[in-house]
Amino acid sequence: MNKNFQGVYPVVVTPFKEDGSFDFEASKKNLDALIADGVTGVCILGATGEYQSMSLEEHKAYVREIVPYVKDRISVIVGATRERPEDVVELMQNVKECGGHACMVLSAPYCHPSQEEIYSNYKYINDHVDLPLVVYNNPGSCGVSIERETFQKIFTLPNVAVVKESSGSMQKLTEVLIDAPDTVSVFCGCDNLAFESFADGAVGWISMLGNVAPKQCNALYEAVKAGDLAKGKEIYKEILPALEVLETFPKPVQSLKYLTTRKGMCGGYVRRPRNELTEEEKAYVVEAMRADKLA
Repeated sequence: MNKNFQGVYPVVVTPFKEDGSFDFEASKKNLDALIADGVTGVCILGATGEYQSMSLEEHKAYVREIVPYVKDRISVIVGATRERPEDVVELMQNVKECGGHACMVLSAPYCHPSQEEIYSNYKYINDHVDLPLVVYNNPGSCGVSIERETFQKIFTLPNVAVVKESSGSMQKLTEVLIDAPDTVSVFCGCDNLAFESFADGAVGWISMLGNVAPKQCNALYEAVKAGDLAKGKEIYKEILPALEVLETFPKPVQSLKYLTTRKGMCGGYVRRPRNELTEEEKAYVVEAMRADKLA
């Protein structure tokens, strides 16, 4: 385990104003609330943060404003996924200059890379910017899963600090846990496998639900970490309906933004091509996620 990276990291929403511009003050208010609720760290500009809908310059501007605001209070991981590794390096260099603690990078999306291309892509990034790297395995987004032998090669890269395992396979998570060196932390990346992942040995969670239920997410992590599986399972039962919705409903970003605002913070608007939730969808989210029981 990398001692610098463990615990619950909400992958936070990015509030936009109605005209599509950043609402920096709303972002800061949300982050202050999460810090007050005891999260270990945050992940900004992940998929939940709508990084795909931003230009490189917008990404860098958001990092310059937000990372210095929180970096001395909690750990900050910044999503920096792009297909071109040169763009990834450009974004990561900006994160480094702003004091971010690590960058999360998905295997090159859309191009269905071979295993050798996956490794060489991470090696290029490792060799061109000296910053801790979160390797993100999500075949649902990338189209390809990182195979065991490829992970073993990736683990030789000195900047690799964390794996976010989002394949949905407990077998894959177990393989990664067995093979990861002591310098690498393995994080849960599937919200509806959090309890199982912690019980198997994952030491962190990049969590969508952490936006609106940070206390329960923290309590689940701490219970299993302390070996109290019975307590952890009870907490898991409370939040599992919400976790399942976030992994299956096709509008998780909009759902989280709506619930964030409903909770008294500010989710803001989404950017195109996303649409806001309909009134029927809002009612579904509140009921299916048992929103009134989230804390």
